Amino acid sequence: MFKALHSDGITLHLINEDNLTEVFNLFQGYPDTQPMLEEMFRNYLPRYERGQRTNFGFYSMLGSELAGMTLLSVDSWEERAGSTGADVFEHMRGRGVTPRSKPHLFYLAFELLGLNRVATGCRVSNLSSKRSIEKTAGFQFEGVMRESGLNDLGEFEDELLYAILRRDWLQLYDTSRVQVLY
Repeated sequence: MFKALHSDGITLHLINEDNLTEVFNLFQGYPDTQPMLEEMFRNYLPRYERGQRTNFGFYSMLGSELAGMTLLSVDSWEERAGSTGADVFEHMRGRGVTPRSKPHLFYLAFELLGLNRVATGCRVSNLSSKRSIEKTAGFQFEGVMRESGLNDLGEFEDELLYAILRRDWLQLYDTSRVQVLY
């Protein structure tokens, strides 16, 4: 299994059971350490279904700086569909880390795992996530999931849905730009 994916000055390091202590220590000392660690333990750890890994969580490095985390989940092996998400440390926001990390995740999804579709979304009030998604080549707006979940205020909020297909990725991305590190 690979250990990291690198492209465009960003390296995504796969979070595994064997490096969890190292990752936990790496995340210490930031004003938003606690919520980031809570999010990591909630969503970024490996998960398996019938012996196959379905959750590929990464910590992201922008050059030598820890930037945050990004994720590819396989939602259905049969339908070859996945989804992606990201969390970025507050002091690293606005540097394009999330959209610049998507080519890595698309390479994993389409080239290494053989998926056909990768979806993402954000709450309508999350304007920075919406901008980030819309900056990512290939993501197309697919619709609104009405009152799909609770926001930070405990109110139901709509979610904007986007996706990219393998055929779109093949037209838009140069696969030679992503290095797989073992």
